[in-house]
Amino acid sequence: MMTFTAKSLSIMREAYEKKHIENDSLLSPPLTPTETSLPSPVTDNASWYSCSRKRKSFIESYCRMVPSLRSASTNDRVFALNVYRDLLLLGKRKEEKKIDSSNCTMLDKPAVLPSKKRKLNPPAPKDKQLSCKKRRVSSVLPTGKDAASAFDSIDIQSDDIDFYPPGWVPCREALDYIPVKVTWKGAPLCINQEPFYHLLHPVEASMASTLRLSPIQYLRCKRTLILAARTLKHQNISFTKSVAQKLCRVDVNKTSALWTAFGQLGWFDESN
Repeated sequence: MMTFTAKSLSIMREAYEKKHIENDSLLSPPLTPTETSLPSPVTDNASWYSCSRKRKSFIESYCRMVPSLRSASTNDRVFALNVYRDLLLLGKRKEEKKIDSSNCTMLDKPAVLPSKKRKLNPPAPKDKQLSCKKRRVSSVLPTGKDAASAFDSIDIQSDDIDFYPPGWVPCREALDYIPVKVTWKGAPLCINQEPFYHLLHPVEASMASTLRLSPIQYLRCKRTLILAARTLKHQNISFTKSVAQKLCRVDVNKTSALWTAFGQLGWFDESN
């Protein structure tokens, strides 16, 4: 194949400028040169001149078919994509802002108010610190064997007014207008002939029978839970179901049912 140097390209451009076709869009695609090499001018002068003329004419025709070699219109065909124009503009604006901020004086900058120091409260006395600490349930109510012995020794023979502290006597009238329902998997227990049955309200008798509790077990659970609620109320400790389950010496699920029913009746709150 024939190779072109810088000198040959300049010859091609000059030939194209001399003979320019106005409408070159209809020309066929440029052809690839097929001449292999030129003869040496020292050995054969005639053949060398004939070949050079043919080469010059070929270059002139080849330049007509290659509009991209036009030197005059290269500037018109150059274009640039402004892909990063917005980013460049933002960068320039940031630089301008930095320059403006660096040139401003101290009077132009906003005044910064000094931060106020927080005043530390003086430490509270030791007595108040001990009172503010949250006390545990185990330090207020009996646990383990003590809770079992306290449950067995609860007094159920005295009346409610004599047994409960003032303001904590359970309201029996609440059983008449507050619907309370307990459920158990077994059949109800017949407790009509059991001792202390006469101390029970009909609704209480139904609950004890449904939970398969004797009147003595029911009354002990009732008085134990109400007294525990009063003690924890004065100590600002919440009376949860898990705490109630550790106080009564019956099935924990039965204790949970009684804890829910007594809470619905309002017996865990002090009456005015």
